[in-house]
Amino acid sequence: MPIAPGTKLGQYEVQDFIGQGAMGLVFRAYHVQLQRTGAVKVLQGISPDPDSTARFRHEAQAIAQMRHPNIVNVYDFGEHEGVPYMIIEYVPGGSLANRLSNGQLDTATALKYLRGIAAGLDHAHGLGIVHRDVKPANVLLEKDDTPVLADFGLAKLLQGSSLKSMTGVTTGTPAYMAPEQVTGIRVGPAADRYALATIAYEMLTGVIPFDGEGLIELLYAHVHREPVPPSARNKSLGPRVDAVIMRGLAKDPNARWESCAAMVDALSAALTRKPEPAVARTVVMTPGASGPSAVAPTAAPIYVDAETPSDPMIVAYPSPPPPVLKRKSRKGLIAVAMTVLILLLVIGVAGYLTTRPMPALSLSPSTVIAGDSVLVTASHLPANQSGEIRVHSTLRTFVFRADSNGNVSRSIDVPRDEGIGDHTIQICWASSCGLTAILHVLEPVAIVTPTPATSPLPSPTPGASTSPTQHPATITLSSAIVKVGGSVTVFGSYFNPGTTGTIYFVQASSTQRATVSIAFTGSFSKTVTIPLTAVPRVAASIKACDTFGGCASQPVTVTAT
Repeated sequence: MPIAPGTKLGQYEVQDFIGQGAMGLVFRAYHVQLQRTGAVKVLQGISPDPDSTARFRHEAQAIAQMRHPNIVNVYDFGEHEGVPYMIIEYVPGGSLANRLSNGQLDTATALKYLRGIAAGLDHAHGLGIVHRDVKPANVLLEKDDTPVLADFGLAKLLQGSSLKSMTGVTTGTPAYMAPEQVTGIRVGPAADRYALATIAYEMLTGVIPFDGEGLIELLYAHVHREPVPPSARNKSLGPRVDAVIMRGLAKDPNARWESCAAMVDALSAALTRKPEPAVARTVVMTPGASGPSAVAPTAAPIYVDAETPSDPMIVAYPSPPPPVLKRKSRKGLIAVAMTVLILLLVIGVAGYLTTRPMPALSLSPSTVIAGDSVLVTASHLPANQSGEIRVHSTLRTFVFRADSNGNVSRSIDVPRDEGIGDHTIQICWASSCGLTAILHVLEPVAIVTPTPATSPLPSPTPGASTSPTQHPATITLSSAIVKVGGSVTVFGSYFNPGTTGTIYFVQASSTQRATVSIAFTGSFSKTVTIPLTAVPRVAASIKACDTFGGCASQPVTVTAT
């Protein structure tokens, strides 16, 4: 008999039904002897096999040992007729998701919630526990408005081969998932910090970073696209707030904040416009009056910013005085002095040009699907310089203006009818196009949305095709002419999303392979090396296949040099 009102779970009696989430049902329960109310989470996403049950017990024990004001207490756990359950602290104040649905938070309230969430996460991370599903719905609010984290580690419990095919069950919520969760890379505390930065973005702007995206586009954006800066959505936020949030949303886990508290502290300083701790100031005080005269009103102190050191200078040290020569011409002395001055000027200019940062251009990402956007970033341009971003093939231009530091950042949409292949992007100013980068454009992928399953799907029959794509797989090459020992980049599209592919170099006397991870969009890019055993002027091809049998190939010409 399944868990329902009236069921006895140890000393707790299940009472009324509270709600249902992706992980199962939630009931209110009551411990008669302790006169304590709890909440029972029935974890229907875990199959009742021995491995899953053992893993559930191990993780539940670790979660139950945590004690922190911002983490929900776990009172008990077990299995009822093979179905795992947890009895946790009952928090009657609703969730942060409900609070956010009522409107955007003021700065003080947002920082209060973020500090509480950060404190709970840092405590768990110190114990080696990662939440994996930080989101407003998993932040409960006490009667005094204290935020309390729930469902710690339950996402990990739902991982593995025993995961049921339930609609909505995943090892994270897509809107708050870190890139490494999307790609399946090892997940650590940095994933929780990414989710916390996403919540901070939502609190301050009223929307999530990638708002209005479909599921596949949302997962792709977490890995490949940069979000719109918060200040672009809320004009009251400044660049310091942008810097804090965007660091928290960095694609590289190592580039994010070292702790949740560090991010919230930096965000608080940016929102309240507190000066950076490293800024030193000198207080200039008016000298006190001497003698018994009346004391004048004290003038306000004058703050003078500490003088910044000047740029390095080249100083010519005089040589020892030459021996006195008779009949030395004044014209000769003037010529020597001019020569020395010219030499010092040349050295100074050369030193300036050597140490001056060179302008740079980058694209993020450098490979896109037609219909997506690319962030064009340039640095070390002349301050406040105006110019154009040019996209070649079919020429399109976009006007820009560099900031006071010579930096440019602009997002450009790639039309769905843009030609497939390589496109040149240039940064042009002062009648010259000094920076160039290559943008790789792939065909848009047609995604077929699967019908929600009502029961676990059977394992695929060996040999049967389970490909979800309707368009045949295709590949394009960065070059159709390759050198022995050289390399070529393979761009694939319309492969089965989320699978592993194999790229082959095929020739009569030589075969070499490399593996590649296929993205949720069904596309990939991989640079492969042509083997040294390849024979010039002999027919060869590059072939790519996924695990479901989707394959495509392109011929290549092999040369010796």
